[in-house]
Amino acid sequence: MARLGVNKDYLKKRNRGLVLQLIATGKCTSRIELAREVHLTKTAISAIVNELIEQGYLREAAVTTKAKLGRTPVKLEISPEAPKYIGILFGRGCLEAAICDLNMNIIAYERVEREWSGGQEIMEVAYRLLDRLLEREEKIIAIGVATPGPVDVKKGRIINPGYFHGIQNLDVAEPIQKRYGIPVFLDHDVQSAALVEQLYGNGQGYQDVLVLGIEKGVGSGIMTNGHRYQSNSGYPPEMGHLSINHHGRKCVCGNIGCLEAYIGSDRVQEKIEAAFGRKIPYREFCQMEDPEAERIMQELIDDLSCAIISLQNIMNFEIILLGMDSIYWQEKYLKRLEDIINERKFANKKVRTLVKKVKFMEKMPVLGAVCNAVSKTFEGEMLD
Repeated sequence: MARLGVNKDYLKKRNRGLVLQLIATGKCTSRIELAREVHLTKTAISAIVNELIEQGYLREAAVTTKAKLGRTPVKLEISPEAPKYIGILFGRGCLEAAICDLNMNIIAYERVEREWSGGQEIMEVAYRLLDRLLEREEKIIAIGVATPGPVDVKKGRIINPGYFHGIQNLDVAEPIQKRYGIPVFLDHDVQSAALVEQLYGNGQGYQDVLVLGIEKGVGSGIMTNGHRYQSNSGYPPEMGHLSINHHGRKCVCGNIGCLEAYIGSDRVQEKIEAAFGRKIPYREFCQMEDPEAERIMQELIDDLSCAIISLQNIMNFEIILLGMDSIYWQEKYLKRLEDIINERKFANKKVRTLVKKVKFMEKMPVLGAVCNAVSKTFEGEMLD
């Protein structure tokens, strides 16, 4: 009987979290819509909604239009008094932190740019950022962390990312949680981005989503059947280290032929300097109308498509979203990549796989960090 009680409590929290998720992400706005989506009775949904209103998560909004027939549904929305969440991004040359509500609206944002000398320095700066944000907002119930990989999600630890100033085996989640007494949830930066894009961004409405973050390193985030991909080991996917040439260039990781060694922004900059005799910022380069720029971009697209198609034939993504430096690509390059993928993929050729940019652009990684915390509420973990 005790075991059954635990299951009931778990299901209750999951249902409440799901109701919050559907309202926060704009999928449902009334009790009637919730009942249809969650497949619970109107009575059960009303009980959940009323409880969430009492706890300050939801409120009933003023009705501005009347239904043509029957009773006008009462609109539900996230209450301004609902708990808030912090996300902090451990970047290669910066720290970013934000406070958001359940609608993923940014309430406060801070950024510090610095080349890190080691793990102690980056943690000290992180504490200063968190101190300031926690002074501004008292209703923080969880902190999310995003960082380049590889990471150990279960232990909340940064392992040994490339181009990360020698920072390795750095415990992040546990020290922050001990300092502030607030639950901390860490994940890979692009895995985090995949979550926020699927819930709030251009991945909404899709169950199988691939997000790519292209900069010095190449990160990937995977949503499969509506859930963030997570192996039992706690290590997220690292598409940047798929080999596209067994006899090719040496990667910073020590292996040969990794995708990252061909399309990372440092490699692209090498090609730019060889072609134009000078450095050109990545953003400016992507907008150039020049035969040499076209050639470099085509090589990049060819190499990237090789890796994507291999993964596409396993995962069958509905949509692929490009982020970080690739948000500066011209639309013609996205269309070219999309055409190649759909021409060469093996399965489900009747359904076109889409390629778009991420919705949240430069803020994608830090909002992904916030979503690491918010998602725990949607899963029921943060609900009493």
